[in-house]
Amino acid sequence: MLRRRRLSSGVRLGPPLPLRLLNTLGPLVKALGLWPRVDVERQMRATERKYGRNNWTPELLRALPPRAKAFNEDADLSLFGALVIKGQFLKSMDNAMALENLIAQHPEILDVEIRRPLFVLGLARTGTTLLQRLLSLHEGARYLPFWEGYSPYPRKLGHHQGGKDGRWREANNRLKLLNWVGPEFNKIHPIEVDDPEECYHLFRNHFLVPPGFDFAYVPSYWKWWDARSHQDVYRMHKRQLQALQWLDPKQHWVLKCPNHLSGLQYLLETYPDARIVYTHRNPEKTVPSLCSLAAVTWCMTSDTVDLAKVGEFGLDLAERCEAAGRAALQLVPPGQIIHVEYEDLVRDPTTMALSIYDRLGYPFDPGLKERALQWLAEHPSDKHGKHNYALDDFGLSPEILKQRLAAPPGLTATRA
Repeated sequence: MLRRRRLSSGVRLGPPLPLRLLNTLGPLVKALGLWPRVDVERQMRATERKYGRNNWTPELLRALPPRAKAFNEDADLSLFGALVIKGQFLKSMDNAMALENLIAQHPEILDVEIRRPLFVLGLARTGTTLLQRLLSLHEGARYLPFWEGYSPYPRKLGHHQGGKDGRWREANNRLKLLNWVGPEFNKIHPIEVDDPEECYHLFRNHFLVPPGFDFAYVPSYWKWWDARSHQDVYRMHKRQLQALQWLDPKQHWVLKCPNHLSGLQYLLETYPDARIVYTHRNPEKTVPSLCSLAAVTWCMTSDTVDLAKVGEFGLDLAERCEAAGRAALQLVPPGQIIHVEYEDLVRDPTTMALSIYDRLGYPFDPGLKERALQWLAEHPSDKHGKHNYALDDFGLSPEILKQRLAAPPGLTATRA
């Protein structure tokens, strides 16, 4: 497919021309038996040789085969997509073994306490990125910058702070590739190498990505996911936070990922003193924007993305995550949760961030207001271009949304 698809909103789908030309070689590469599949055994053995150990966690060993199978068989990857996914699986294995190597050398890591982590939760496109980045400006905040999410654990200590051991440079090069392959993605979810990023990066290190947004259409993996998987993912999530906090301790974590909504009950079991900021927005805005995000990301690595399936994915995700979130939120003590409406957030983001910290009882930071105002001035919402989206691109309509989606939960809990 040499011609890029363009949505009615103007969003362009698919990688740039050189990669589309590469993808035309896909049938020949398959015919020659040279397709770059994810080879679990071979890639695990390569990682073991690199680190001289094979102490994979049971959680990873359970999740890796079904995730690899889904990407090999469900995602219908292009040649470029298959190369990228194979490389990403190897990178995730490397990160997982680097973590175990670090813990083996410093077992005190597992004694680190994670106190009062602050999670910004909400469906994609509800203002979670804006809010997380403002909350991360607090002087006591510990967050996951993109470079650290991509390569979390140093192989050697000493010159590792700030990724000076080569991890920052590696992540920056990867980000440049992402911006070239998917310039539309940067309009939807702009990323700079030092920006706070999502827990998705931690999830995929153990191949445990909770139901929610993913970088390909992998229904067999979503079907495989169960309660044990939710328990596993948060055990591994905490294990990683302990290591990261040991490397660079701060007062409290500021974290976010829409995938948390599908397992909020298990998040709270792992972090019983967590504070939750739950964002809300009209589904007529969130669902088409989420679908546009999925279409852009899936089309980076596949030439055969069905936009109707994208629409059903976005609608089903909104339905399931809101339902799971409403049910689990009954478990959250009132003093540990704040609901935020998107319109209130964008009307005065700085006041919202200050109010959240005040209402949830975190220490006052006298410099936060000034830093937040400066950040907002330097990061206008359309800095990387305007993201347009339309329901009908994905076979959806306001009537379908009203039929499938219940009204947002009544905001009887604490509001900022």
